[in-house]
Amino acid sequence: MGSLNQDDSFISCLENIVINLNDGNNLVNSDLLIEFQSKVENLAENMKDIKKTERVLKIGIVGEVKAGKSSFLNSLIFDGETVLPKAPTPMTAALTKLGYSDTPSAKIVFYTDYDWEKIEGLASEYNKLIHQQLEIQRRNYSLTQQGMGYTYPMPSLASVEATFKDRIPSQYSACRELTRMVDESGIILNDYLGKTVEIKGKSSYSDYMDELNNYVGTGGLFTPIVKHTEILINNPLLKDIEVVDTPGLNDPILSRSETTKKFLINCDVVFLLSYAGQFLGSEDIEFLTKTLPSEGIRKAILVGSKFDSGILDYNVRNVTFKEAFIRSRKNFDSQAQINVQSCTKSQNCPAAIKEIEKSLPPKYISSLMYSAGKKMQNNKQLSEEEDHILKQMKMRFKGFDDSPSSLIDFSNIINIKNDVFATLKSEKDKTISERIMSLTSSQTGRFISILEEININAKNNLSDLSKYDCAQLQEKLKSLKQKLDSIRREVKNIFEMSSVDAQRILRDLTNDVEKEIDNYSDVSISARIKNRRETERTGFLGWKKEVYNVTETINSANVSEVISNLRKYATRAKKVVNEEFVKLFDINNLKRNVKNTVIGAFDLSDRNFNENDILIPLEVVLKKLTIPSIEINLENYDELILRQFSSGVVEGHQISELVLAQEKALQVMAKDITDSILKTEEKIESILQEQAGVFVDNIERQLSNNVEILQKLLEDKENNIIEYEKFISSIADYKGQISKFRK
Repeated sequence: MGSLNQDDSFISCLENIVINLNDGNNLVNSDLLIEFQSKVENLAENMKDIKKTERVLKIGIVGEVKAGKSSFLNSLIFDGETVLPKAPTPMTAALTKLGYSDTPSAKIVFYTDYDWEKIEGLASEYNKLIHQQLEIQRRNYSLTQQGMGYTYPMPSLASVEATFKDRIPSQYSACRELTRMVDESGIILNDYLGKTVEIKGKSSYSDYMDELNNYVGTGGLFTPIVKHTEILINNPLLKDIEVVDTPGLNDPILSRSETTKKFLINCDVVFLLSYAGQFLGSEDIEFLTKTLPSEGIRKAILVGSKFDSGILDYNVRNVTFKEAFIRSRKNFDSQAQINVQSCTKSQNCPAAIKEIEKSLPPKYISSLMYSAGKKMQNNKQLSEEEDHILKQMKMRFKGFDDSPSSLIDFSNIINIKNDVFATLKSEKDKTISERIMSLTSSQTGRFISILEEININAKNNLSDLSKYDCAQLQEKLKSLKQKLDSIRREVKNIFEMSSVDAQRILRDLTNDVEKEIDNYSDVSISARIKNRRETERTGFLGWKKEVYNVTETINSANVSEVISNLRKYATRAKKVVNEEFVKLFDINNLKRNVKNTVIGAFDLSDRNFNENDILIPLEVVLKKLTIPSIEINLENYDELILRQFSSGVVEGHQISELVLAQEKALQVMAKDITDSILKTEEKIESILQEQAGVFVDNIERQLSNNVEILQKLLEDKENNIIEYEKFISSIADYKGQISKFRK
């Protein structure tokens, strides 16, 4: 109980700071004060919820988009039925809460008026940027036409949007997509915003699925206005717990899936799903090392999803399923161990990561095998994907048992239900107690950091307020702008050279991708001897019959080897592209070069120069500088082979046809990868060229805005100086109060 009182004191301390910070509302950037207050309110609400006597254990299901989260829950909670449909796009993904009730029901929560206002506001920013670009291109068009003897079509809104939309912040694009979907649906928003829809008394999962598809399905009429869904069912597994299916970690609606991260502060345990064949990617590692500890979560269950596809990547011929199963799992265990240990080697390794290391190896699952097994038990038709994977397993591995019971055993879903979930339930009180203590300690650094940002802002403003009058502020602004103008060419060159470097790196990557084909183009030819007896009639009129033996060599090739080559090439190509690009094109180095160039324009030894005058606006602008990653989707290329070869083994002339089909498939994959690289190259070139022209302008705009704020404060200069001094002294005191709660 002592720890609970300690946490009550922590919340009380923060709430008092919020009240006192309001005294400085006109002295510093109000966004910082709002951020501090919002985080305090969220923490207070969460802590209150954690301490409820009858509180359920909250479990979050997280992972990258396409990690198989919904499929996992469909198998775990709904016995393999597709109750939780996949979202139409990552941008429409919404939270889905699952809980227990004697009487099944579902609740659909729509966005509020306020939510939709914000969505429409960001959508209008999207439209504004598109129209601004249209004006620029039409102006350039007019200037170009004056000196040319021929004409070409004037840029249209559609053509500009097609070429420019990828450079617009993902939040704007997501909101524009939602509003566009609403426009096309004909929904009368006022009839639904701020309201909920309840589905009651459904007797079967299929009934749920039919109705839920109206709200969260691909073709759902109301999908774009759904904020979250809550489903309560009579399933003993859900007693005393609440499970939430979250948007992906790489969901583009908010950078780094802010929707997911905001929810995590309410979770006690998370299941982190990661594809077994490429276990723990960069998004997963960032989640483990940064997001998880910062939200005070100490317990995470690592789950290797799509274990079936991972085993199919095992590129050894003529092996039994048992051998492929054991060796694949051993390889995945080793990969997980290495990646987690790379995190623990850090000097500031969070306690949560050390706890995760103790829980290794991961739990491997195949939701597809579970649903297939259940369908076979109930005499239901398999999906195309399920049928395809089962055929691949039988073609690739000797002794693969596709009986329903074996598929369900392989899926490992039953063990997750009876082992992992049962253990979590039994340790509920201990987990919640540890979470309370961890949450308090983890949040102190976050609040102190925000206070320090407020402190820097306040001190810088106080210094300027004390030194200058309105005319002097304008003169100072003019001087800063002159210094910035002097390095415009240098800044422009840095961005332009970075653009050239990016082009070179990406072009080299396309060559590397094409060269990798040679490593995956071999097809093993097996030879077997076939003896047969033949007869031949000889003599007059063929009356005499002679029997003789014929020995024939028959060559054959395994189709599954070709499919394995395609999978291996896809995996290798992705690794080459993503790892090499990140390694060679260092966005942080670009930012450092720009920062050093900007700072170098100023005389740091000049006592009249305050470094923060330029650092504060510079950091604001630098934070907005992002470089797009290369997106590669290499799924279902094996269909290029399977459509042509239906049997597992080909012989004779079909071998050359198989080799040719493999070569064509690899070339198609390489071309698609190259197209993705070139598309990214265009985006990067456009971003860097734009920054070459506007980066200094953006800094100057920040400086001008700050001068406007200070000029207002000068109207009551003496009193505002006193207020600043009190406010800064208070901030130091607040930081000291918070630091006492760090454990």
